[in-house]
Amino acid sequence: MAQLPFDPSTLSPADRARYDRMVDRRKAQGAGFGGPYAALMNHPQLCEKIEDLGYYLKFQGHLPRDVYQFVVLFVSRRTGAAFEWVDHIHHAEAAGVPSSLIGALQRGEDLGPVAAPPYDFVVQALESTLSWKNIPQPVQDKAIKAFGVEGFVELVVLSGFYQMFSSINEGFDVALPPGVETPFK
Repeated sequence: MAQLPFDPSTLSPADRARYDRMVDRRKAQGAGFGGPYAALMNHPQLCEKIEDLGYYLKFQGHLPRDVYQFVVLFVSRRTGAAFEWVDHIHHAEAAGVPSSLIGALQRGEDLGPVAAPPYDFVVQALESTLSWKNIPQPVQDKAIKAFGVEGFVELVVLSGFYQMFSSINEGFDVALPPGVETPFK
């Protein structure tokens, strides 16, 4: 599989301005603009739309930071998208996702014994979204009670967003940083 190259110097002036805005906005939040976004910049208008949604979910959304990062790790593990895992593992640890939960997820183990609330019902919701099934009413009720309706909607959208990013990362062979091995055996 070949990586999709991107060279910012080939952009039109309008697309270069678009690129610079996205890079600067993410940099102001301490976030980079590489990996999948570099591949997506081969279609600058589409990249901008995807980055807008990602920025909102990551920096302006309603989900607690630990839940957001857990969702990213869960989806990346289930889809095998190593880049997303590597890109988010330190953020998840810093946000307070329990190391026992991260370790079990990384090893592909049953999360039941280590998934305390809210992770227990988040796992159940993600099991549904990743198998393209309805989220059971009791799980939906718990998520709405914990995160509000908007947070619950974001939970489902975030699952789909990172499923899309898994497809982007794998489809465009987004490489891990030099010297970093795949986190999944």
